[in-house]
Amino acid sequence: MFADFGVVNFWTYLLGATLIVLVPGPETMFVIKTSITSGIKRGFAAIFSILLSDVILVLLAWCGLAAVISSTPALFNAIKYAGAAYLFYLGVQTIRAIFKPAVETSEEKKASADAGGIIGRGMLVTLLNPKTLLFYISFFAQFINVQAEHSWMAFIILAAVMFAITLVYFGFLVFCGSYLLSRLKGNRRLSAIGNALVGMFFIGFAARLASATS
Repeated sequence: MFADFGVVNFWTYLLGATLIVLVPGPETMFVIKTSITSGIKRGFAAIFSILLSDVILVLLAWCGLAAVISSTPALFNAIKYAGAAYLFYLGVQTIRAIFKPAVETSEEKKASADAGGIIGRGMLVTLLNPKTLLFYISFFAQFINVQAEHSWMAFIILAAVMFAITLVYFGFLVFCGSYLLSRLKGNRRLSAIGNALVGMFFIGFAARLASATS
């Protein structure tokens, strides 16, 4: 399927891409956290930020810049540690919210609910994760025949499939997060447990990213 456009083993790609999206990662936790704290609209803003970042990464892969970054240890490590530091920061901030007065926490949530801020933070989570970059030059590239006459179409087709899977799955998480938001309102204890779990996940992702090798 789509072989005329330079796509190789489409169904294998579809299965692999689905499994990759379903595996929990920093982007997953960011979408869940945003939808729980800010609702459906802001949750979809978080999804948009991730899809926008993926567009940038696809363009980098198409231009060959992704391979250059991956093959330059200093640059790769700089991105890796910056990403780990940012995830650690998100984790600490999430956990700190547990110990702040309810009024102060509410004000911070309103400030953080700005759509532009959410998009910016979501893009940082994705673009500062070199493992996402490696996906586009290792797994993604395996299914593109660069010798095909219209190989650029393969990038568009495979990226569109990945975006569709991401949108459907993360959209489901947004609605689940919004449901949890309605349950957590007014319940400080459950809200604290939720913040603690999300914060620990972010810190765990940060530790894993910092210790990973290229």
